[in-house]
Amino acid sequence: MMNHDVSHSPALCFLLGLPCSGTTLLAHVLQRHPDILASPQLWLMLALEAFGKVDQRHPAGASLVQTATSEFLGRIDRTIVTRAFADAAYGRYLAAAGKRTLIDKTPPSWIPSIRRRRGSS
Repeated sequence: MMNHDVSHSPALCFLLGLPCSGTTLLAHVLQRHPDILASPQLWLMLALEAFGKVDQRHPAGASLVQTATSEFLGRIDRTIVTRAFADAAYGRYLAAAGKRTLIDKTPPSWIPSIRRRRGSS
């Protein structure tokens, strides 16, 4: 007998596509499945990528926050910590909705800006 426990093995799928290519329609179609949650654009991974980067007007001082965050994260594997946070956040989000699979349709327009910051093309 198959185990239909919602908390068992939540899956995360990223829905990628060019603007106006039908990704929103596809998300709506997928959402009709009882185990799938196709949420609005979540932006979670983008927020995690930007962790520790603050606006220059931050009251504590942007350079101070960025230096402290970099020193802290420099002593641990940032990828493992980021993944653990994302797994926990996505898992809780799914559990609250009573679903097993989450479709994250974060827009693709952020990719060029990350490439520019990292110096690749």
